[in-house]
Amino acid sequence: MSHHEAVKEIAAMKNIFADIKVVEVTGTVGKTAVCELICQLLKNKFKFKVLSHTSSVTRFKSAEEEVQFPRIGGAPANVLKVMGIAREKNLKPDIAVFEISLGLTGIGDVGVITSLEADYRIAGGTKDASAVKKDSLKNYEGKNESIVVHPGLLISDGNVGANTFGDKAKNLWIDGRENKVVFSRLRTITGDFISGEIAFKPFDLFSGEYYRNSLEAACCAVLSLGIPPEAVNTEDISAIKGRMKLEKLKGRFLIDNSNSGTKLTFLDEITEMARRFSEKMILIVGEESQYVCEGVSVEELKQVVARASDFVEIIIVGEEFKDKIEGENVFFSDGLDAGLEKAINDSEEGFVIISNVKTWR
Repeated sequence: MSHHEAVKEIAAMKNIFADIKVVEVTGTVGKTAVCELICQLLKNKFKFKVLSHTSSVTRFKSAEEEVQFPRIGGAPANVLKVMGIAREKNLKPDIAVFEISLGLTGIGDVGVITSLEADYRIAGGTKDASAVKKDSLKNYEGKNESIVVHPGLLISDGNVGANTFGDKAKNLWIDGRENKVVFSRLRTITGDFISGEIAFKPFDLFSGEYYRNSLEAACCAVLSLGIPPEAVNTEDISAIKGRMKLEKLKGRFLIDNSNSGTKLTFLDEITEMARRFSEKMILIVGEESQYVCEGVSVEELKQVVARASDFVEIIIVGEEFKDKIEGENVFFSDGLDAGLEKAINDSEEGFVIISNVKTWR
């Protein structure tokens, strides 16, 4: 029995999720962002009580209160720990949203695979993460009211119903020009098929592929739960800290993508985003090794330094890289905070600072 299967069996034996609608989210990229966006979409006049567990934060939110939990990792069995804490605190969520590492357990009413891109090796380098996530679909077989949401990269079989997102051939997509989400024959856990549109307040997230995909996945999951379209919050959706978030810092534009799941493969998209604001860019990359288990390789960083002409300055976080990488306008920093401070000191108002460091946030 796998770790994921054991969690599913224990949850069923203990009847842990009685009267709770559950969404579990996995994927190679975007898990935390999708979970956080699901919670934002559920924030409205319907006053849902939502328990959310991600690699960044675990919390319970209702109209009356917000309760923060101790920081807990994304291993599947930690779902059981989170529910134990919720029971001890006498918290009774209507909806629970869980970020799950390396596949779906089958505990959810809705299972989300955010992406299979930017793949990586796991299990001592013996397996592709995407293959393990695909295989975890079997944990939803035989559940008649389960919906698995994915980006059209998988083919559902057996008793697993699948809603797909991403373009007009799918069940849900974003029309960025008209600021709306369109859905067509989207199946809900009640067995209904729904079609329609949800108008969103205009915001910049539609323009970037990362957030467009993440918001499509989140909307698809919420509607699949059977949440009425009119109950979806459309007014104050925002980027998540450390997940491609754009903010102003002392007159500089800061694109913050420093988190545990960041990859250097994101740099092209981030750089394209940065150029909308200025050609003068400072890049912060590397890793805070004490916080992550899957680090950044020297070879990857050498490839970044090879395109140093794109940036006024490159700051590499991690002293272990100092004697292994050389380049013009390349500097080194012990940590992310120190690197950010140097970037501010070495720049002027109007510059763009790109923060893309591997760290646990």
